Amino acid sequence: MSKVAKFVVIINDNVVWMEEKALKFYSHLFGSAKETGEKYAAENLSSQKLFKIQNDFSIEVLMAYEGENPLSFMKLNSSRLTNQNLGANKAIGVYHIIYFNPEDLIALFKRAQEVALQRKHDLIWVKAFEIDTVLIETLKSLNYQEFNFENDSTIDTDQKQLYFKKSV
Repeated sequence: MSKVAKFVVIINDNVVWMEEKALKFYSHLFGSAKETGEKYAAENLSSQKLFKIQNDFSIEVLMAYEGENPLSFMKLNSSRLTNQNLGANKAIGVYHIIYFNPEDLIALFKRAQEVALQRKHDLIWVKAFEIDTVLIETLKSLNYQEFNFENDSTIDTDQKQLYFKKSV
């Protein structure tokens, strides 16, 4: 069965699943700094934070599915404030990418690119932790280029973050 990515409605069942997966993902990603990962997940992907997305029309969640089974997800942010100073007319940001298989990433990013094209965005940019080598290698395989983004004020941890972009 093929994997497909689609937008998610923020309802209790989805939020509980996403919060649990985010905690598991970041705890594993940060390895020996497991507490840092748990703190990051709690501060950024708690049920309270996820429910706030309902009231923010610039943030959406894409989720990868195999059949009816949710697998992975990421946030898309089309806010002008978040996407300014990137040298693009209309950029869209991708972050808080929770996955457990590189194939899920490919499905998510292909769908994000389709969305960007449909909405006439000219740039997709991605924020990734330096330690997330699977995500970084997947982005490079999809022709994303690393760039410096000095204006980011959303760093929530001591872990270094890298930025990648792709023209659409």
